[in-house]
Amino acid sequence: MFLTMLFALSLGVHAQAYCGEHQFDGEHKNEVSSYVMGGDNVVSGRFGGLAGSYTHHFTSRWHVGGDAQVQFYKQLYSIDVQGGYRVPVKYGHIYFDAKGLLNFYHRWGFTESIFNLSATWESAYVDIRLGESLIHFRSTSWGIKYGYTEPLTLTFGIGANIRHRSNPWNVGLFFRNYDEFYYENWNINWGIRFYAPLHRQLRLYGEFNVRPAGSISQLASRYEGSLKLGLKYKF
Repeated sequence: MFLTMLFALSLGVHAQAYCGEHQFDGEHKNEVSSYVMGGDNVVSGRFGGLAGSYTHHFTSRWHVGGDAQVQFYKQLYSIDVQGGYRVPVKYGHIYFDAKGLLNFYHRWGFTESIFNLSATWESAYVDIRLGESLIHFRSTSWGIKYGYTEPLTLTFGIGANIRHRSNPWNVGLFFRNYDEFYYENWNINWGIRFYAPLHRQLRLYGEFNVRPAGSISQLASRYEGSLKLGLKYKF
């Protein structure tokens, strides 16, 4: 029943997931996918959500796409548009990506606008991502208007798999300061990711994600833990 509901949702949207799966499979197919999520946040308490997006490949090099997310109880609504270019290299592929992202925290009257440029190198077992983000915060809560811009925010991440990316199933680890709808300075996300085949065109994927507060500062309190589970369909 649960997988059936996920599949029905995936027919309408696709979520880019950093689940360790190589992005280019030699066929540059279009993709839809979606995931459900749940977790606990030290500020807002328990939460759940849905996310999804669509990716269209014009050629084996160029692609564009869009993502959307809603997190219940947090009342977080997110949407983005993105595009990228793939460059094959001797040991894998390099992707140059641009993304524009809008997060609206309705519960807090808070809006976050992000523009990110990144490059990702993916090899058989390891992926490394580096980039920069421009982040603008705007608050209108309690009738007080306030805005602040972080002009340069480093984006970085690394992931490693236990099997070659061409295998139909895999398990890996990741360590990064971003997520599909999240970019920040030093609040590190880390956890476990996996994917497994359900059909020739359908794949199950997921990750367990922990985001402690002040990962590279003196704060050590747990900030958030979440579990994601979704489906990806290529056509």
